[in-house]
Amino acid sequence: MSSTSADWRPACLECGDVPELLDEDLTCAPCRIRIYLKDQRMKKTVKFSIERTTEAEVELELTIPDEFLDEDGEIRDEDGFCEWLNDNPSQWEMEAEPFFEEIQDTTVLELLNAY
Repeated sequence: MSSTSADWRPACLECGDVPELLDEDLTCAPCRIRIYLKDQRMKKTVKFSIERTTEAEVELELTIPDEFLDEDGEIRDEDGFCEWLNDNPSQWEMEAEPFFEEIQDTTVLELLNAY
């Protein structure tokens, strides 16, 4: 079978496909879109949950259990008292308003939605 000029169509210079129509720069529509969007980023609204670890300084008036005090009323066992504070947050947590707080670490936990 002989080929006539009506059978011949140019191929896309990017991908080599022979579509019905080519742009003026001889690229097909998908390649033209890819070239146009090459340096652009697609922006989306993304909702995700995070966990933040902070370090804060708190100042409260507390009643310190006698077991952590010496005979002069000074704290003698700081490590033990810190452990007691960790074990008994109900004794102080509701009143704690940090006067200084610094974020130490932020971790993304999960993606909730993207649109």
